[in-house]
Amino acid sequence: MAIRSVGACTVAVSLAAATLAGSAAAQPAAATAPARTTMTADALPTWQTNGVVWAVAQSGGVVFAGGTFSAVRPPGAAAGSAERPAVNFVALDAATGAPTACKLSFTVGTGLATVRALAVSPDHKTLYAGGRFSAVSGVPASSLAAVDIATCKPRAAFAAPVNATVRALAATADALYLGGDFTTVAGQARHSFASVATASGALRPWRADADESGRAVEVTPDGRDVILGGDFASVAGADSRALAVVDGTTGALVRKYPKGFLAGNVRVKDITADATGFYTAMENYALPPGRHTEPGEPTAYDGRMAFDLTTFKERWRDTCFGATQGVTVYQGALYSASHAHDCQGLDGFSERNDRQHLLAQPLRAPAPFAAWFPDTNDGIGEGIGPRVLAVAPAKGTDYLWVGGEFTSVNGTPQQGLTRFANTPDTGAPSVPKVTATSTVPGKVEVQWQAALDLDDSELTYRVYRDGATTPVRTLTGSSVLWRRPQLTFTDTDVKPGTSYTYRVTAGDGTYTSALSAPVTITATTTRQPPTGGGVPPTTTTPDGKHPKGKPGKKDKPGKKDKPRKKGGGPGWDAIGTKRG
Repeated sequence: MAIRSVGACTVAVSLAAATLAGSAAAQPAAATAPARTTMTADALPTWQTNGVVWAVAQSGGVVFAGGTFSAVRPPGAAAGSAERPAVNFVALDAATGAPTACKLSFTVGTGLATVRALAVSPDHKTLYAGGRFSAVSGVPASSLAAVDIATCKPRAAFAAPVNATVRALAATADALYLGGDFTTVAGQARHSFASVATASGALRPWRADADESGRAVEVTPDGRDVILGGDFASVAGADSRALAVVDGTTGALVRKYPKGFLAGNVRVKDITADATGFYTAMENYALPPGRHTEPGEPTAYDGRMAFDLTTFKERWRDTCFGATQGVTVYQGALYSASHAHDCQGLDGFSERNDRQHLLAQPLRAPAPFAAWFPDTNDGIGEGIGPRVLAVAPAKGTDYLWVGGEFTSVNGTPQQGLTRFANTPDTGAPSVPKVTATSTVPGKVEVQWQAALDLDDSELTYRVYRDGATTPVRTLTGSSVLWRRPQLTFTDTDVKPGTSYTYRVTAGDGTYTSALSAPVTITATTTRQPPTGGGVPPTTTTPDGKHPKGKPGKKDKPGKKDKPRKKGGGPGWDAIGTKRG
């Protein structure tokens, strides 16, 4: 008999009732089981920066990273060692993670120079850069520049002086849209958002002035509209909090999101779009002087939202806290950079008193989250962790690049940049920690907490008895970072008074963990009273001994299972219909 409780993810198996060798009967998947993503959680060797990466873009197998840093160093090199100069910009091979021959420096006469935004033209010939700088490799440029990708040289003919930091860019064939802290472009009034000609940098008549900084700009796939995000409370004089959709030609308001739609102290940090929707990254922030939340107005939100591209209406919003900084869509999943710590029970994700910096979720609903849990630390600066994401194809593989403030990835020192790929994973699940009890004659219960795999939720467990190489039972269980249920195997093929030793492995379809520490138990000869009164049941601890015993001997790492096919999609797709 094989029984699986969907709600508790508990497995109970009677060995006597199932005498056939091999796996237990297939079990229905739990209703909230997250799907697999196509990106693995295994961080690949990547050159590092000595500061913060604020922007990434890609073209032709090259990833461009901009930020506030002065040098790069190889993967594994300690801070301050083996460094090469890289002044706020580095170009890297998407497939190898190593710098290319393209070298540019972004500098300023006084103060701190920084690159805060990068965008590539639709024809992949031009890289646009925004931030705070006065020159690019010696060529004058006032916080906005265009670079010829083929030659890695600034386009001197492109001139668009901006009087303050540029924080966001989006390019079409003839228009470059920018957002930031500025109040003038080319000497003319433009507040927070503007548009210039892609070839010359000449200011376009397009206007969508906002009362506070612009931080995100995204052109809809059909090119008709532009989605704006930032700190603002109004756009073009209309009440629209942190988010607005405007006409791509004139800047006229197409869709506003007035007071009450979002919390008054929330800003949009990033926007991305696919064929049917657009998606936003949000964070709480301290309101500037003169602005305040009003009675009854929402006061906090840190998660992600999805909107339909036909109507621009909300599709869903999650309930997470943790300052989301960046979002990108890849093969039916929304990947995000944040420091999520509490999603208020969404998919079982409640306050963890810890931060998870990278997540993936479906496009059609905010949950279930995917089993994709690579992680960074908070790092330097504001201590946010990852800031930006970009997918870069190269040599038949897709790479997810992540930039930010972090100084470690998956527990290993790595600063500023990291990357993942849509290749088969290389990591095995964690080793189960097993206990065993015997309270009823003729029965032994073997228990363990579900293992954790950073890029798989459905794991296969094999239970071995008395040193056999063939498992006495094979069963499956679902687990994610914040939900690791207790699993139980009930062995009824035991004789009272006889000792048995059990070990368990966890496999993800590609790799198998090492065997758990051995747990030896003597099957009880008499029915034991319930735990909490009388004589305690016969029990063992995870080290394979009775309480206070010595630890069991460790095993060598497990071997490979049958390889999983490369690139299987996460089983999500978007909803909605593109506007005609």
